[in-house]
Amino acid sequence: FSAASLAVTRGCFSRTLLATDQMAARLLAAAVGSHAVLAGYGIWRGFARSELKRELPSSSPRVACEDTQHSKVVATIGAMYGGKGVPVEGCITPDAVFEDPAAKVVSESEVREAFRALKIMHPQTLAMEIITERYNGDNDIYLEMDLWQQYRLGPFPFKVYSRLIVKAKDDERISSIEERWQNASLLAFQPFLAVRRLNGIISYNLTSLVVPTL
Repeated sequence: FSAASLAVTRGCFSRTLLATDQMAARLLAAAVGSHAVLAGYGIWRGFARSELKRELPSSSPRVACEDTQHSKVVATIGAMYGGKGVPVEGCITPDAVFEDPAAKVVSESEVREAFRALKIMHPQTLAMEIITERYNGDNDIYLEMDLWQQYRLGPFPFKVYSRLIVKAKDDERISSIEERWQNASLLAFQPFLAVRRLNGIISYNLTSLVVPTL
């Protein structure tokens, strides 16, 4: 090849690489933008759906769970949402799952980190009430609980009502918590399933680095 031919070849190759990089950047920007839109919609929907919302009981603060058959499960939930994190070893299963409209975390370590990081929002349980309590066919415990919480972002307090779907093993180790803000069911189809899981992975890795232990 002549020097001129090599120069032309290098020029074409460089332009091809540049075009490929630009295309990759556009695709990445589109993916990030789409993820943000989908995540934002899921979170907005969780707060916007209010037709099934229950108002805070007038007798709050209270915990209407005194007659439960599963006091260990209720105590664990109370500690987690009360800002104490997952209290002790053996309260949740190694493959425990927590999911809300914003994120899904999978494994004991991810769930522990999610509720450790929650402390930074100064959670306070205003009221908690068991709605349904039964055993599933596989002898696992199934609870539905209504939860009224107050959090704080900086100087700004805000309240959240949620329906919790809690599943536990027969030894009362919690295996799953689904939190439905305003009692609105989660969007249980793609791409929202993938978006929540990705948010959970990002959150786990980020809060581990930047959220101090209180």
